[in-house]
Amino acid sequence: MEKSADHTNRRPVFLFFLFIILISFLAILIASYVFAQTSGTVAPGFALSDIHGKKVSLSDFRGKVVILNFWASYCGPCKAEMPSLNKLYLELKNRGLAVIAVSVDPTEAPVLSFASENKLAFPVLMDKNKEIYFDDYASIGLPTTFIINRKGIISEKIIGEQEWDSPEIKGRILNLLGGKP
Repeated sequence: MEKSADHTNRRPVFLFFLFIILISFLAILIASYVFAQTSGTVAPGFALSDIHGKKVSLSDFRGKVVILNFWASYCGPCKAEMPSLNKLYLELKNRGLAVIAVSVDPTEAPVLSFASENKLAFPVLMDKNKEIYFDDYASIGLPTTFIINRKGIISEKIIGEQEWDSPEIKGRILNLLGGKP
C-alpha cells in the first residue's frame, strides 16, 4: 500500500515537468515564427498585383531602401500611420527611398478608397490570402513593417504604429540612404 501512495505523489511532479516541457516547446515554436524574418536576413522576393491590377515585384525596387508595410483598411493604427509614411516617401523618394504598402484586406474596394482619399503616392499591393504576410514574412500583427537596405537585407522589423516622419525614424532611413538631412 505504501508503494501506490508513493506513486501517486510522483504523478503531479511528472505532470508539472511535462507541462513545462510542452510550454517551452510552444514558446520556441512561436518565437521562431514571429522572429523568422529579422534584421540581417534576405528579404523574401514576391510579386503581387496593385490596387489597379498591375503586377509589382519587390525586385522592381532593387538598389533602393524599401519600407515594406503590411496593413489593412480595417486597422486603425495602420490608417493612422499612413499620412506620415506618405510624407516621408514624398520627401525622400528622389534619394532612393521606396515604400510598398501591402494590404491584407480581402477586397480592393476599401483599400482603393483609402489610398485615393489619402493621396498615397507609393504602390499599394494586395495580399488577399495573406500568403506573403504570413508565409514569407512570418507576420502576425498589423501594422508590421520591414525596412530593407539597398542590398535586399532586412535592416529592421517594426511592429505597430509609427510616426514615420519623426526625426528618429527619418534619421535611420537617411543613414540607410547614405546621406544627411
